[in-house]
Amino acid sequence: MTKKEIYEEAARLLGKVPGFLDTVPEKLLGPRWEEWRIIEMEETAIPAKYKQLVMLAVSTYAKCQYCIEFHTEVAKLFGATEAEIIETAALTGHTALWSNFLQGTRYPVERFHSEVHDDVEFARKEQKAAAKPAVEKPKPVTAGSR
Repeated sequence: MTKKEIYEEAARLLGKVPGFLDTVPEKLLGPRWEEWRIIEMEETAIPAKYKQLVMLAVSTYAKCQYCIEFHTEVAKLFGATEAEIIETAALTGHTALWSNFLQGTRYPVERFHSEVHDDVEFARKEQKAAAKPAVEKPKPVTAGSR
């Protein structure tokens, strides 16, 4: 795509051309714009609202003011509630806490991986067992029940 085509598409999609596009070197503008449009604004394997919440979590962890603002507002555009935004922030903080703790205590990563796989396998078996319908005992056949 040419710069003119990209700017026209941006204006159609966003109402105007974001100023930050002017900072992208022209040689990179086409690939950056296409990737941005697909990832940020289109449905892919992950629905748009959930992509925005994931990107909000990453942005929060990275402490990027630009991205936090963008992903919060676009998540709302795609239907995210204030409760979902807040929970995303809580999940990000929770993940950061455990990541920092495990890294700081130098917990053996191989041991952690093994424990995770064992725990998930146990939970999977529990889920499967809970989903099985109870087996009914056959009712005895009596002369009057035929």
